[in-house]
Amino acid sequence: MEVTLEIKDDKAISILETLRTMKGIKIKNFSKTKDKYLNDLAQAYKESELAEKGKLKLKSFEDLINEI
Repeated sequence: MEVTLEIKDDKAISILETLRTMKGIKIKNFSKTKDKYLNDLAQAYKESELAEKGKLKLKSFEDLINEI
């Protein structure tokens, strides 16, 4: 059986770590997911610092919606 879960970002890593220790559960791409999550989080933090200092102009809400 294959199951897809949607987990809030702040809980995802700890839940995946717990699931990974259980017998019979295989998590695909976990290490890539964890690395990507941490890299994305670090990048977002850097961008927010730059935006606060006025060194980076953030996209408007309308621009974000248009990307979707």
